Amino acid sequence: MKTKTSPKNIILFTLAGAALLGLNSCLPLVAGAAAGYVAHDEGYRVTNPIKKVEE
Repeated sequence: MKTKTSPKNIILFTLAGAALLGLNSCLPLVAGAAAGYVAHDEGYRVTNPIKKVEE
């Protein structure tokens, strides 16, 4: 038995795929920002070269 593909279903699948692709490009940025925040709290500062700042 064949199922009919309506334009509504095609649009829904296209939007769901676009949402997943958009989320995939955002997750590494969120992870990097969280790691930078934790490193900053631990006393690390971004300089050249990266080193721990003694306070």
